[in-house]
Amino acid sequence: MKTGRFYGVGVGPGEAELMTLKAVRVIKDASVIAVPRSADSSVDGLSKALSIVEQVVSLVGKEILELDFPMTRDREALGASRRKAAGAIGAHLKAGRDAVFLTLGDPFFYSTFGYLIPYVRADAPGAPIEVVPGVTSFCASAARALRPVAEAGESVAVIPAAYDMNDIRAALVAFDTVVLMKVNKTMDKIIDILAESGLEDKAVFVSRAGWPGERIVTDIASLRGETLDYFSLIIIRKGRERGMR
Repeated sequence: MKTGRFYGVGVGPGEAELMTLKAVRVIKDASVIAVPRSADSSVDGLSKALSIVEQVVSLVGKEILELDFPMTRDREALGASRRKAAGAIGAHLKAGRDAVFLTLGDPFFYSTFGYLIPYVRADAPGAPIEVVPGVTSFCASAARALRPVAEAGESVAVIPAAYDMNDIRAALVAFDTVVLMKVNKTMDKIIDILAESGLEDKAVFVSRAGWPGERIVTDIASLRGETLDYFSLIIIRKGRERGMR
């Protein structure tokens, strides 16, 4: 029997209209939709990615696989969850059904999908795998804030805000633009670094880009002490201010 095809589909950062035409087609054609289920990726208990898709594609008649991925660094626990998820997906692939794994943003940009690939290959050898790229959160945030990410030979670094603060300091020196992802837990430390570097006025904070509750803040210091949304980032660009808000 011919195996099904496994797709990693990026649905973008939040606005359904930012989904690509190919993403919509692949999701429409697939029999099985797999979505990650974790505390930080859900909206009222529904997968955030799935809630985007439902605005565009009818899911009637499709099987929805809600897959658990613990928020942990324990390698054994992570491996077990990925193996279990791959087994659930692989069962459909081996039965000849195409399966789509939905990701926010892009499947190969800080996504669970990349980790799943070797496990799916082990569970369903020979099943074709295809990636449908999506708009990343930092690109959407730059668009919402009217901030160019880079121009004319400028360099860019995109790093998690949970990095060692000295690494963030080094990145701010080495690159023209630095994007700090998921700043919600380290915001006060980042404010201090921007102040000591003289870059507070070069930074913009964006939270929930394109979603209800979106925030765009240029007075970075005003965010000190706040409880911030998980889907928050900062773009720091040392270049020209042309086109900025």
